[in-house]
Amino acid sequence: MSDTNSMRNKASSVKRLRDVHAEATRTALVGAALKRFVAHGYAGTSLDDIATDVGTSKGAIYHHFKDKRALFGAVYELLSQELIESIASAIVLPSASVEAALRAFVVHAGEARYVRVLFLDGPSALGSQECRAIDMRHSLGLITQLIHLHAPAALIKETGLDILARLLLSTLVEAAQIVAVSQDTAATSERVLAVMGRVVHGLLQDDSVTP
Repeated sequence: MSDTNSMRNKASSVKRLRDVHAEATRTALVGAALKRFVAHGYAGTSLDDIATDVGTSKGAIYHHFKDKRALFGAVYELLSQELIESIASAIVLPSASVEAALRAFVVHAGEARYVRVLFLDGPSALGSQECRAIDMRHSLGLITQLIHLHAPAALIKETGLDILARLLLSTLVEAAQIVAVSQDTAATSERVLAVMGRVVHGLLQDDSVTP
């Protein structure tokens, strides 16, 4: 009986080590792919390049990812989550204003890694629908919190938090894409923020309060 338990424990230990190694390889592949996609773009990056950077074979990539598109999707997911975490750390809830969150979004979204992967290559490599689904997974919670804190109760009751959050997120993504393709990102960012500020101010003002 003890021999059987010993064999089971050894098998379990081997499986854990194998799982740890597999996860480490996957993490290394995503990290190397991120650097390549940011530096050379989706079209300019090959799986051979990524495999060489990690010191493994292209077969190892196919063990973890169906193809280059799937690997790019993992990088997109990572950066989408990272962007929202950066924004969340830059503002303080519940005291942060929506305007402060908008500025944090535009500023952080203008970083090279996000511009290239999320706003330039993402829609063409993955398709707008898949990109939007990923963005929703990571962004909707923070945006919903902000709207819940600042939107008039009557507006939330009439429209619903989900609709308001989704519409605001769509506007934010479009704003980031405008900045991403501009020649003068600083000036464009300020113009975009001015427009977004007006939109949000109009959306969140409480019509039930008379002057």
